[in-house]
Amino acid sequence: MKHDASSVQPSNELEQRRVTLHNRTFECFIERDEIARAVEKIAAQIERDYSGRQVVLVIVLKGALLFAADLVRMLRIPLRIEFVRASSYGAAMRSSGTVELDGTLRSVQDCDVIVVEDIADSGTTLAALVAHLEQFSPRSIAVATLLSKPAVHGGRVPLDYVGIEIPPVFVVGYGLDYNELGRNLPDIYRVVDK
Repeated sequence: MKHDASSVQPSNELEQRRVTLHNRTFECFIERDEIARAVEKIAAQIERDYSGRQVVLVIVLKGALLFAADLVRMLRIPLRIEFVRASSYGAAMRSSGTVELDGTLRSVQDCDVIVVEDIADSGTTLAALVAHLEQFSPRSIAVATLLSKPAVHGGRVPLDYVGIEIPPVFVVGYGLDYNELGRNLPDIYRVVDK
């Protein structure tokens, strides 16, 4: 599912749906109904691919929390949940290039692991996390991301399940933040002022 900014024609109602976070203006970009459809699509794909198997979902905090909560409630396969905190963002709305991982994972040896991430931006965080998980000899590792910016990551990290492809814009809401604000927004907003 692609979400191209040039094809989005917001209505007057959407144009009025703006929020201000840290003196930056954001406008509604992806509504909750489209998000729900994307999560449902990913859940159906995972259930098809892992039918009859147990998986370990490694949820990347904090951004993927809301996506993961909705995804877990839709999955009807045996699963275990683990959390890891990964950070590569500074205050400038772009990746710092350095990834910090924090969290203790129970054994994933010989397990089918699915990393649950909010957004594949530069791919730096996902690449570091997958490399970290490979040290524990899982049976398989897949990546599920709600949002993907292919123009930024250029396919450098394999993404097995993608909800919505977006252009290279900075977004907040539905777990994504701008300096820790905006995570609680039920829709996804993009920055409109520079």
